[in-house]
Amino acid sequence: MAFELDLEASRGIFFTEARQLLAEVESHVLQLEQNPNDTEVLNAAFRAAHTIKGSAGVFGLMVITHFVHDLETVLDRVRNAEISFDANMSTLVLECRDHISELVDCIEAGGDAEHVSPDMATSQAGLTARLKAYLLQEDAPPPAAPATPVLVDTEPVAKSSQTWHVSVRLGRSTLCDGFDPAPIFSYMDSYGDVQAVIPVLDALPGFANLDPEACYLGFELRFETDKGLAGVEDAFEFLTEESKVRILPHSCTPEQWDALVNALPEGPTRAVDLLHQAGFVRPAELQHDVAVPVEGEQMALATVANAVSLPALPAGNSSGNASNNLAKTKSAGKATPVSSFIRVPSDKLDALINLVGELVIANAGTVEQAKHLNHTAMLESTSAVAGLIEEIRDGALGLRMVQIGETFQRFQRVVRDTAMGLGKQIQLEISGEDTELDKSVVEKIGDPLMHLVRNALDHGLETPEERSAAGKSATGKLQLNAYHDSGHIVIEVQDDGRGLAREKILKKAIEKGIVSPEQILTDAEVNMLIFAPGFSTADKVTDISGRGVGMDVVKRNIEALRGSVQVRSRVGQGCTFEIRLPLTLAIIDGFLIGVGGSVYVIPLSYVRECLELSADALGTDDRMDIHYDLRGEFLPCVRLRKVFHPRASRPKRENIIVVSFGGMKAGIVADQLHGESQTVIKPLGNLFEQNKAISGATIMGNGDVALILDVPKLINEVSSISTKTAELETSRHAIEQPAVLSHGLEQANA
Repeated sequence: MAFELDLEASRGIFFTEARQLLAEVESHVLQLEQNPNDTEVLNAAFRAAHTIKGSAGVFGLMVITHFVHDLETVLDRVRNAEISFDANMSTLVLECRDHISELVDCIEAGGDAEHVSPDMATSQAGLTARLKAYLLQEDAPPPAAPATPVLVDTEPVAKSSQTWHVSVRLGRSTLCDGFDPAPIFSYMDSYGDVQAVIPVLDALPGFANLDPEACYLGFELRFETDKGLAGVEDAFEFLTEESKVRILPHSCTPEQWDALVNALPEGPTRAVDLLHQAGFVRPAELQHDVAVPVEGEQMALATVANAVSLPALPAGNSSGNASNNLAKTKSAGKATPVSSFIRVPSDKLDALINLVGELVIANAGTVEQAKHLNHTAMLESTSAVAGLIEEIRDGALGLRMVQIGETFQRFQRVVRDTAMGLGKQIQLEISGEDTELDKSVVEKIGDPLMHLVRNALDHGLETPEERSAAGKSATGKLQLNAYHDSGHIVIEVQDDGRGLAREKILKKAIEKGIVSPEQILTDAEVNMLIFAPGFSTADKVTDISGRGVGMDVVKRNIEALRGSVQVRSRVGQGCTFEIRLPLTLAIIDGFLIGVGGSVYVIPLSYVRECLELSADALGTDDRMDIHYDLRGEFLPCVRLRKVFHPRASRPKRENIIVVSFGGMKAGIVADQLHGESQTVIKPLGNLFEQNKAISGATIMGNGDVALILDVPKLINEVSSISTKTAELETSRHAIEQPAVLSHGLEQANA
């Protein structure tokens, strides 16, 4: 039962790694389209396919193994310059990659590992036929015949089948590395007939010197297959570098036999005995008809571990070359460094982050108690603990940070296929792919980005003819960029296409009743109309876009991540969508302020400076929106007291917290400043869904709940507040209780 559970867990790892390898295959093929002669990329694509095939075989997923084998063979012929890599082959390999992905998904969902559904079988048959056509193709001249004849077995052997002898000595760390060798034999059975397996336990020490975690196992194996040398090598592809695998054809030369016997660690005499038990007879004995009995009763299936195979001896090598080849690894002798990474389920990381959050809250409570008791020693201790908790917090959050490059790379294929379907020439440029953000954010931003990219491909970028007529390059440019800014990540989707048509957008918005003909809107406000539900300026509906059901979802999904999206456009020059997202959705540094007897939190990354001012400094005007002269700079400000506590009296002194976001600067007027605090973000209920000023809540040390301000939304409101003063004055009195906050600034600006 334990073995079955371990095997099932290993299968889960296979599915995860298979998808990563398939993504690599896709990326490499797209690179080969740009440079078909890049041998390094071609070899990487071949290795990825080879690894998928071998891993699938180890787990008995033969429907994947057999299909990938044909794909791998085609890539190998390209590597050997027997056929060329062209656009048609690129399309075929990508289609094969998609089919393998479907097979992985199907089997992971409980599908048959040996057979596929009729629809998938039809698709696979078509792809296999196209692969076979490349295997029959001969673009390059065949390799020259060897100068010296190759010795063959004196016994008659069927043309399609050959017998091989394999000597395996597993490395000491094989079992510690987590490899279970038993599936090797299942994999070999799928490729041919395992005729004999002789366990070799000569390396097993006495009990006093036995290391229970070390592997002392080896075996001698006789194997018949029609798959050739590659079929034998594949079974041992995943052994560790310290494992030794030596492969010889049954029809080897005397020199190859001698080299093998001398290379085995048991010594020549014992080695000959083991080889004889496995039915591998010395060539000289065959030539003189010396019969050597095979002790069938000693043949046993040995449980061995996975490791990297060493190269087989070519049939025509001299003894000197044979000795050299036995010492070489399949990767030209380069040892693969031991990985320092471990896989951890994401739910365990989430649990760790939650515990750290609870630790932050508990420590805040301790600090409050220490302040209440005025206990100096306790305050010093809690301060030290708070510093350690902050380091633990940063370390725990760092575990969930991943690079956005993998998400960006997904769009290489999307751009290629969509551009081909639209008859456009489009080049995708990616920058900032090493920018990191929370894994939970990465997982949720993929769909909004996909819609923005497809929208740019369909609506933004012109056809080659249109671009040429406009004096542009026939090839359009689409850029994906990411960078950090003020504690946030900024993602830009930029194209050099036709840009947004202001008049067309306004006309459609008026037709749909989104705006009235009398309204005067800035360019930025017009651009944001494209995010209205059901809005579309497309003249016709296509398979890609035009139904007006996507951009509002994009905006809503981004705002659900406490982010924002802005649009910049210039007619005839292109359009840029700028997405701003928090680095994490769990724990942040906050700045506490007091307003009308309640406490609010401003994310510290937005805060630039704080000013304490008397009532005279702000004048006698107690409106919601005010303007302040900040060292000669015009600073629009908003009084939170008028937003959340309109009936509260004006204090004698007020404070301005200067915040900035996306190049904009504004002031938030508060009653008190309470200082910095670690803030554990808690989601809000449905009551606050429509609130445009609040992004979450946190629990303070005294147990009270503080609301977290959504600074980007607040700044956007402040930026247009001066033009809506009358509306604000009329509607602000509708807010009855601070605790309700049913609409926040949205209601205030109604």
